[in-house]
Amino acid sequence: MWATSFPRIQRKMFELFFYTHNLYIIFLIFFVLHVGISYSCIMLPGVYLFLVDRYLRFLQSRQRVRLVSGRLLPCETIELNFSKSPVLSYTPTSTVFINVPSISKLQWHPFTISSNSNVDPEKLSVVIKSEGSWSQKLYQTLSSHSVSDRLDVSIEGPYGPASIHFLSCKTPQILLICAFKNCADLPLPISGTPSDISNLQLQIEAYVTRDKEPTTDNQKLLRTVWFKPNATDTPISAILGPNSWLWLGAIISSSFVIFLIIIGIITPYYIYPIDHNTDMIYSYSWRAVLNMLFICICIAMTASVAVLWNKKQNAMGTKQILNTDAPTPMTSPGSWFYNEN
Repeated sequence: MWATSFPRIQRKMFELFFYTHNLYIIFLIFFVLHVGISYSCIMLPGVYLFLVDRYLRFLQSRQRVRLVSGRLLPCETIELNFSKSPVLSYTPTSTVFINVPSISKLQWHPFTISSNSNVDPEKLSVVIKSEGSWSQKLYQTLSSHSVSDRLDVSIEGPYGPASIHFLSCKTPQILLICAFKNCADLPLPISGTPSDISNLQLQIEAYVTRDKEPTTDNQKLLRTVWFKPNATDTPISAILGPNSWLWLGAIISSSFVIFLIIIGIITPYYIYPIDHNTDMIYSYSWRAVLNMLFICICIAMTASVAVLWNKKQNAMGTKQILNTDAPTPMTSPGSWFYNEN
């Protein structure tokens, strides 16, 4: 695990780094079996919070989100536009993990969100450049799709940055310096609306490292692929709804109380009548296994109930919004983004 933490290995072999660090599960299990549950309580608070967070992320990753469109941009760049809940807000430079099962069921790749939740309350966008095998396959998949196709996508997040202190700074003038390999990369669009850019004194300096003229083939790739929605697809939303902190506190407290009640019942009424504190039948290891099992069961039970409740509330809110929207005779594929159950 330590050897895979070097920056070069993280960049070149991220999957090796990621899956190697998942060996912490085996380490934790054998640590608890070795020292017993009593000494393991030293690290129980941190591990308990991590298990709650990891299970909630697992539940979110099982959902299929609604992919509205994909824009094929120059230099083999893709812009994916997802439907999101209007109440979901995120900070600038937030990231999401994207999984496309048709390309790989195991690979999750992080990308920075390029849209603004204040400007686009019902849309979340990411820009992906085809630099690896996964992104190249995604570009080829979108290039071969038509308006009648759909693409299954799962998302984890968004996860905000640790600090956004730069928002408190005044920006009277902004200088953007960028470099491109080819001239065909210059037509890349700027995220945001013209009204947002007009409020800034923006100066752009672009440098081309390979002086080549854009070809006709590159211009043909500037198009948008619309995807038909599916009833099982859901807009991107917070896994615990707008009141996520309250729900998270309820999950942590209620699951731990249930765990204490179960252990308080099993120990005097089941373990003690059989073992009589001799540790011959139920050793420290077996008791540790029971404790770990019930911790996982309590977390899974309470978190699942909270997620299902919020999912039901989100569905009811979406139906109310759809009922207030009057359908127009002329609809574009973009209207599927909002008007699909």
